[in-house]
Amino acid sequence: MSVLKGSLRSAVKMGLIEREYTHEIEGPKVEEKPVESFDREEQKKIEEYIINKKENKLIGILICLYTGIRIGELFALTWDDIDFGKNLIYINKSCHDSWGKDGYKKVIEKPKTKSSRRVIPLPKQLIPFLKRLKKNSANEFVIYGIDKPITVRSYQRTFKRILVKLDIPHKGFHALRHTFATRAHECGMNAKTLSEILGHKNPLLTMSRYAHSMLEYKSDMMNKIGKLLQ
Repeated sequence: MSVLKGSLRSAVKMGLIEREYTHEIEGPKVEEKPVESFDREEQKKIEEYIINKKENKLIGILICLYTGIRIGELFALTWDDIDFGKNLIYINKSCHDSWGKDGYKKVIEKPKTKSSRRVIPLPKQLIPFLKRLKKNSANEFVIYGIDKPITVRSYQRTFKRILVKLDIPHKGFHALRHTFATRAHECGMNAKTLSEILGHKNPLLTMSRYAHSMLEYKSDMMNKIGKLLQ
């Protein structure tokens, strides 16, 4: 629709047609998919599994749960991007899997938007896990296999298997980002701060997507209001 309208507007300016003809056309309404996130009990199960498992690569799941970064940003992270002195993580690149004639290749790219380049303060509780990971790391990338890179797809499959083991209904890896945003909203983080941490262009986008809150949080708030009833 945008291309068609733009073309016809140009045609009007050039004198090729008399009018645009598209002002009465109604486009289809876009319905955004509901945001999926883990409730607090499910999140606790996932965290306990990772902590007890003590498998270094799984710490990436904790990183996503407590920073809200995307899986592509997680796999592009190098140790130079983490400042342990100031407890900051710098998001300045992303990556994706690529397979060609020579096999697997990890493609590192610059962020698509300016807002995607950001600095995120790290929760102090996450620091010991990151230090443990770095101590056992022999590669520049934060998340890496023992002797070869881990693909994004294989990591997503690993996460899927964890959910099956824990009897948690399936949600995609991106649900970790949504879970972080939901917890942040529940803790009272303001929209502008959350928007900057997530790398959104506009706080309105953040609020429209995440202000739904979790049902259990709504129940807690309603019960607090109900205490006024004598």
